[in-house]
Amino acid sequence: MPYSRRSVFLLVIAAIWLTAADLLPSPLGSAAGSVAEPLTIPDTRLPEYKPRRADTPKARLGGHIRGVESGGPGLIALVPDHVAFTVKTDPTLCWYQSLHTSRPMVLTVVDSRGIRPILEQSLSSPVRRGIHCLRPRACGVEFRAEESYRWYVTVVMDPDRPSLDVVAGGMIERISLDEACALGMPCPSAACDTDGIYRYTESGLWYDAIACLVQLMEQNSDDDRFRLMLDHLLHQSGVHLPGDSSP
Repeated sequence: MPYSRRSVFLLVIAAIWLTAADLLPSPLGSAAGSVAEPLTIPDTRLPEYKPRRADTPKARLGGHIRGVESGGPGLIALVPDHVAFTVKTDPTLCWYQSLHTSRPMVLTVVDSRGIRPILEQSLSSPVRRGIHCLRPRACGVEFRAEESYRWYVTVVMDPDRPSLDVVAGGMIERISLDEACALGMPCPSAACDTDGIYRYTESGLWYDAIACLVQLMEQNSDDDRFRLMLDHLLHQSGVHLPGDSSP
């Protein structure tokens, strides 16, 4: 594969990430700089995320600050800092990109065995600033139930020097339909509306809630409620986006 050296580098990052997370660069969203001021809309019920498990290892890899300093975009994965869940066979992975770029970008997915990537997908160039989402199934990959996966989005700063890449990512696990139904979760899934968002977050289905919120933001660009709900949900997990981050 054209990014085989890069794949090895990502696997090394993953090993360090899971065993010594404090040694990794700070996420862009937590660094000094422009952070969105919370919106306030009266009588708006905000979603409260209830993680399914609180004892999972650290799982978020943030944008490298050096990418911004060198003229490249910063990346922020829209994920909590633990393994997050989905009930869908075709979940959506979302991230924020701080700058428009024509540099090569790659989405990589690694299964729990971590031997080699099950997906390395080059993204169409250029990629604009803002929130982006991608479904691995569109690239021929389907997540198995009860198995965790690491995923990364990468901006290739120098094809010959993977250490200069700007990388962000998280971890995802799919809950089986039978388990979701037995636990009273959205089964097979909830409608993508405000009630669906509340059901997803209260059931600990982070990825499904974020995907629905981004979809509603795209469909209702003049309605600030959904941006408020997204910011509130992200803030609960320590993620802070710059002010103008609408998809």
